[in-house]
Amino acid sequence: MKKDLSILKTLKMHGFSNLDIDQIANYLETLDYDLKKTEYIGQIISKNERLAKYFFLREKLKIEINSSDNTFHINEILDQCIDWSEFWRLLVIKKGFCCIRLTGELHGKVRFIFMSGPNILSGPSAGISDSIYEDENYL
Repeated sequence: MKKDLSILKTLKMHGFSNLDIDQIANYLETLDYDLKKTEYIGQIISKNERLAKYFFLREKLKIEINSSDNTFHINEILDQCIDWSEFWRLLVIKKGFCCIRLTGELHGKVRFIFMSGPNILSGPSAGISDSIYEDENYL
């Protein structure tokens, strides 16, 4: 049954070894992820988990604006406005994100994989969309 899961097939397609896939599956099962609804988001190589999360999320949020003004640096503005730790915490709770450190090092750096899916941490209210303006009364 476990070998028939599409997430495991997806990981195999992305070049993960059987050892990597077993490690990922064990991590996901430990946090009670619904493997049928869990998705592979991507991977990154980094010195540590904090930097892996930061650079991975920053890359995913890259906003490219064609501008003749070479001083327009949207990523630098994002860096100053976003609390990356809080952003990650909300992704974990609301969307079931996880960052898994894979065994083995490459030139002093480690591989991290990013997954998302319903799990024990995301809870039943994770799908509910809360507004940052929920305390405001607009009536």
